[in-house]
Amino acid sequence: MAITRNKKEYSKHFAGHSKDALKAAHRWRDRVLGLLPNKRSQPIPARILNKLGLTQPVVGVSRYETRRFYSVTYHGANGRTRVRTFSWRDPKGELTAYAAAIKFRRKKTKFR
Repeated sequence: MAITRNKKEYSKHFAGHSKDALKAAHRWRDRVLGLLPNKRSQPIPARILNKLGLTQPVVGVSRYETRRFYSVTYHGANGRTRVRTFSWRDPKGELTAYAAAIKFRRKKTKFR
């Protein structure tokens, strides 16, 4: 099992294919993830996730608080990585921007 943070890899091998090996791997993963910093440098606020009924942020949607926008990463028709932004001005607008970013991301990744 391997976990990467800030270009540094933390890994450990668990021998065998038993349920005990899997449990040990999960325990190690959970312990290491608790010690390492959050993968997102600018996490999505819990109030936004709660209002949208989400427990975790959507993959491919990033928040830039200082510039007040959400960035969506997706692959265009030609296979190139593309980015689209959704901006906001007030807290209510942030909720709308995040919801629009999620909708756009799901639309773009639907047929992959």
